[in-house]
Amino acid sequence: MTTQNLIKKAQFENGTMFETDQDMLYVLQLNGSWFEMGKQYGQLSKEHMEAMYQRIVQPEFDNGLISQQEAFELFGARVLSTLSLRRKQYFMGVAEGLDWPLEKVIVLDQSGPMAIYLGKLHSFSGCSSMASWGDNTVDGHTIVGRNMDWNELFLDFPIYTTVYNPTDGSNGFVNVSWPGWQWMVTGFNDKGVYTDLHDGTSMGGNIVSIEKPSFLNSVVDYMTESDTATALSSRFQAARTDIASIWMLADEQGEACAYENTMQENRLRVSDKGAQSFVTVNTFLNPDWGLGMRETQSFSLKRFENLNARHAEQAGGIDAQAMRDIFDLPLYDEEGNFKENGGVTKPTNQDVDLTNYQVVTDLNELQLWVKLPALGGDTDWAHIDVRALFSNK
Repeated sequence: MTTQNLIKKAQFENGTMFETDQDMLYVLQLNGSWFEMGKQYGQLSKEHMEAMYQRIVQPEFDNGLISQQEAFELFGARVLSTLSLRRKQYFMGVAEGLDWPLEKVIVLDQSGPMAIYLGKLHSFSGCSSMASWGDNTVDGHTIVGRNMDWNELFLDFPIYTTVYNPTDGSNGFVNVSWPGWQWMVTGFNDKGVYTDLHDGTSMGGNIVSIEKPSFLNSVVDYMTESDTATALSSRFQAARTDIASIWMLADEQGEACAYENTMQENRLRVSDKGAQSFVTVNTFLNPDWGLGMRETQSFSLKRFENLNARHAEQAGGIDAQAMRDIFDLPLYDEEGNFKENGGVTKPTNQDVDLTNYQVVTDLNELQLWVKLPALGGDTDWAHIDVRALFSNK
């Protein structure tokens, strides 16, 4: 599928929502100031954001885990006060577009960290990413594959591929996420700089530091201001996070690394000398931690092994199609055992999570493919020409 096959579903001012050939996958193209783009997002996502709020946030209040007032103060007003002006203006626009209190918008955005804070979330679970470049790829391009693995609950909500085109001179970027989760989850900017989030709580603890700003939102700022992975990496070096997390960074120039973050520090993990591929999973792999190689409930080390092995088999011939083929391979066979010569994908929950969505990108061409494997055998990779949706390309 290309952008020519996108079907306009709705428009508000300079923002447009498109349907795709894949059920539950939408594309949003937003244009203007940060406030204007926020207002467009709010208007276009009203139905889906309300459904997310009622399923994800409201039960926390109904079950007495936290009161609405406390949530609005701790994960609404507190977070708002520490955001950049860019993010404040954006969320103000979202609130106006939705006709919601501003705190409600931000509480939905922060409902993942809030669930960690309440001690009831199995983290961001078992994500897997791989970057390949240089001699490993057909044209020397940087090709990235990524699985976002989490909870069956999220199968009830659509996936948004949201393209932001700011008019203040910032980088445009695309983010693949659920409605209302507007921090940086999976995506790249118009300079070909990529990042994605992995769970770090299995290594760094199920803790939220409420004394720190929302690092998830800070990464949005970094992406709008960083033209290379090296520049983005420098921003990570100068920050501390409020939740334990792992981030993979890559760019079109063939740079890739990961940050393994705890409350106290961010540690950089780089590729082996001379390597032209890099794999990230949700366990700390930097030996400086002194933890050794530690398996997780979602079998991070097995996924790490599988991705490296499958990449080695196709090294020199990796392109976007080959990367999609690798990420189509399941982790388990039909009997629930690890599949021989398997991959990392889990269309159903056979351990502690499943694969909610998958992404493959060509960072040099600014192309994106998205797949929702848990929807069944009829689902396919949707090709989205992000370059055509960036207003400055």
